[in-house]
Amino acid sequence: MFYAYGSSIAGWNHCRPVIAVDATFLKSKYRGVLMISVSKDANNQIFPLAFGIAESENNNSYEWYFSQLRNAIGSRENLIFLSDRHQAIANGIVKVYPESHHGICIYHLEQNLKRRKVKSEVIKLFQSAARVYKRKEFDIYMSDIANVDKKTYDYLMEEPPERWARSCSPRRRYDMLTTSIVELNSLLLEAKELPILRMMDFIQVKLQDWFYERRNKAEGTFYDVSCWVEEELKKRIDLAFTLNVFPVDSWRSRVEEEGITFLVDLNKRTCDCFQFQLDELSCIHAIAVIEKRNIKKSDFCSHWYLKESWLKTYERQIHPVGHTDSWIVPESVKSQIVKPPDFKVPPGRRQKKRHIPATEPSKITFKCGRCRRIGHNRTACIYSPALHPFSRKHREE
Repeated sequence: MFYAYGSSIAGWNHCRPVIAVDATFLKSKYRGVLMISVSKDANNQIFPLAFGIAESENNNSYEWYFSQLRNAIGSRENLIFLSDRHQAIANGIVKVYPESHHGICIYHLEQNLKRRKVKSEVIKLFQSAARVYKRKEFDIYMSDIANVDKKTYDYLMEEPPERWARSCSPRRRYDMLTTSIVELNSLLLEAKELPILRMMDFIQVKLQDWFYERRNKAEGTFYDVSCWVEEELKKRIDLAFTLNVFPVDSWRSRVEEEGITFLVDLNKRTCDCFQFQLDELSCIHAIAVIEKRNIKKSDFCSHWYLKESWLKTYERQIHPVGHTDSWIVPESVKSQIVKPPDFKVPPGRRQKKRHIPATEPSKITFKCGRCRRIGHNRTACIYSPALHPFSRKHREE
């Protein structure tokens, strides 16, 4: 089953052309997976686009899902998809959206490195290589990885850097380097155990609240840009005051930062640091020039970040479906008999909680029953005067 709300389809035209795709397992009687597509609005918040339900993550399911997605929202210029490394997603995108670019979520790639027991030093180098804006800096970090751990370097280069490194991507990823649907997953935690129709109702009510609250927030802001952009610019203004600006002509200026010179062109909206043109949001060098010339900062932000786009994103509401008695159902639909899916009950108790990978930090905290300190249990306690017969201190004595 596939569905997308009309308000999401209309609002998508005012979001950045980046779609994150992921799937989460359902825990109701018939199991299956819930496929989710999201983007980000002008305020950098998750904007849900479409949902799909299939039996599992496989080639046929994703090809069907992307076909339905294309029928609903169409395609756009410079479109880019983000996902994990699931091969079925890549195959579906190639078949249905051949004109788009498929990027990889760097969080999932980082988790793969942790599962391979890669050193933390190498993981930090990978994060820097994936996030930098300049290709030269990317090459420096990758050469450092090759010097420290050649196997990890070879593993990373199995995937073309164009798919995971911001500086190498042929299209703008903006600040969307991960699929980042944690907010949506926490929202669906309770819904995943419901039957499909009840889950749809649950999602609809939640999205109604989201659209209402965000529309009110957009209407209440006094800025020309979204609240998130205004906060980002304020942070960068504090850093920009430490820079030296030297005008070159009516549009270009030379900016010095710690002995390094950057050329900023406000007309072309470019900077030698490449952040200005890749994020389409003023970098600290551009802000230093804008402040020096006393120009309006919002004039040099992409229209994706403006208050006007934020309002248009949530312009349409998600209406309640009403009671079933008020529905006008065509006879062609009434006559259809929908049978439950073919389903084989697996042995064992139905799993409710997700498996926490060893790469994720544990949220469980131990509290000692003897000394009441956190971080160990009473068996490992070395602080209590009354020794446990199996405690570490007792064994040492």
